[in-house]
Amino acid sequence: MNIFRKIEEILFYFLLFAIPFQARKILWQQNWYFNEWQAISLYLTDLILLVLFVFWVLFNFRGRQIFNFQFSIFNKFPNFPISKFFQSDFFLTSFLIVAAISIKNSSNAVISLFQFVKLAEFIAFYFYLKHYAFFRFSFVKALLAVFIGGAVQAVIAIGQFIKQSDLGLRWLGESALSSNLSGVASFFNSAGEKIIRAYGATPHPNILAAYLFLAIFIFYFLRLYKPQALRNLSGVGLMIFYSVLLLGLFFSFSRTIIFLWAAGFAARAALIWFKKDFRTEFWRDSAVRRRLILILIATIITMGIFAVVWWPEVSSRLKLSSSDEAVRLRIFYGKEALKSGSNWFGVGIGNFVNWLSALEPNLSRQLYQPVHNIYLLIYSETGMLGLASFVLFLIFLIKDFLNRTKMKELYNYSFLLIFVSILIIGFFDHFLFTIQQGRFIFWLGAALLTSNFQEILYYRKNA
Repeated sequence: MNIFRKIEEILFYFLLFAIPFQARKILWQQNWYFNEWQAISLYLTDLILLVLFVFWVLFNFRGRQIFNFQFSIFNKFPNFPISKFFQSDFFLTSFLIVAAISIKNSSNAVISLFQFVKLAEFIAFYFYLKHYAFFRFSFVKALLAVFIGGAVQAVIAIGQFIKQSDLGLRWLGESALSSNLSGVASFFNSAGEKIIRAYGATPHPNILAAYLFLAIFIFYFLRLYKPQALRNLSGVGLMIFYSVLLLGLFFSFSRTIIFLWAAGFAARAALIWFKKDFRTEFWRDSAVRRRLILILIATIITMGIFAVVWWPEVSSRLKLSSSDEAVRLRIFYGKEALKSGSNWFGVGIGNFVNWLSALEPNLSRQLYQPVHNIYLLIYSETGMLGLASFVLFLIFLIKDFLNRTKMKELYNYSFLLIFVSILIIGFFDHFLFTIQQGRFIFWLGAALLTSNFQEILYYRKNA
């Protein structure tokens, strides 16, 4: 039994490390040409997650329920207080039920059924983290796996940007990158040169940026709260790793996520400086102050080098106008999504692209994509009931987190800021709900709000 426990633990850490990799098998596609959102794929990470679910059931089904739903009415009926319904788990389950019903409106039941299964898979992943994994395994090691995964992705990203092409890592699912290929995320710098944005091993630079965003703030957490987790690296070595993460993020040229990183960095600095308890805990402790100063110095140096060496690229991306393709497409998709009208159950989960192709049959193939806003996407595909249940899930998830933590620790603010940042990203892109790697990032971020970090850290410290 111990060997299976060890295998389970290793697989869990490897899953978090391997989130960005898009190694997969395409099982079916709707048309002769490939469209990501009209196809069915099986990822390596799906298989790992399935094995972890099997371990979860085997080790925890012995006379106990897997999901400890707080809204269950079976134990205390009929004296069940109605307030018990108003829990995040209830609204999340309601969202899943609405998504299932929405399939009846889909023009392609195969795609919608597959996308419903994907939604159920990642909601199960959320419950797996919430009720099992964060307590079964080392929370710090789990964060460390994401940090190491981020460092690997950053190295790949730096290589891609410098080479301005892919590195030939097809076995990791690396995208084919070349300035001659259409559909590759790129822009023209102020000198008129075409610049390819870094992808890492992910399907898009924005997904790379989201994973590195998570890895960077996990690094801050580990450096401040669990420095022994990084004890094998010297202070200089850690700052090199940190600078590599930052450069990987910068080379994605993902404006929204880089802005959110900068805003999050400034917010944490302000909390430490202006909140008396945090200033006492972090700034007046000489060892912690030294770590903070090193992080600040490394940040300034890395940003300075990036801005000076790649100023033509930086200056080009700083300019944003309504005529930019990225802006025009987001406006276009937003307008199209609203054409779905008022509907209780939407056009069917996963069916937006098919619905759009029927509505606008003369678009070029690469324009058939989901709306670049997860809230409009949920509204279009699962209707008013789907959006309402999802938003209520978010509201009660955050409310429960605030009530439970009382925001006493800096890491309470930090993990809340991470999740709020993920929600903001959702206003500008769809990958959090439509791409494998984005789904992992979203539901991992949500699960972070469900854990009692103080209990976990205390338990692991004294175990």
